[in-house]
Amino acid sequence: MDIVKAGLSLVGTAVIAGWVAYSVSAPRNANAYMNQEMDALGGQSINEHMAEKKAEVDAMQCAEYSRLSQELWDRAVANGTTEVDSARIDELQRQVDRYC
Repeated sequence: MDIVKAGLSLVGTAVIAGWVAYSVSAPRNANAYMNQEMDALGGQSINEHMAEKKAEVDAMQCAEYSRLSQELWDRAVANGTTEVDSARIDELQRQVDRYC
């Protein structure tokens, strides 16, 4: 009976050690994979490609929020409602500051 307990303890320890080794190495392997150059991405890594696309999207959002903010400001000045529209203008300006 003691031999069975010892064997099960050894198997349990091996399973736990394997699980810990895998959980420690998996993030490192994923990060290494994300930094590898990919032919499908024109020689860029996934991280570089994602950063490039994020910069493109941020530039589009910057332009759009700038346009919306300017239109709202012009409309508020023309209508004399700058105080009423100030909260929306401030929110649009925060978005401009965030993306530009």
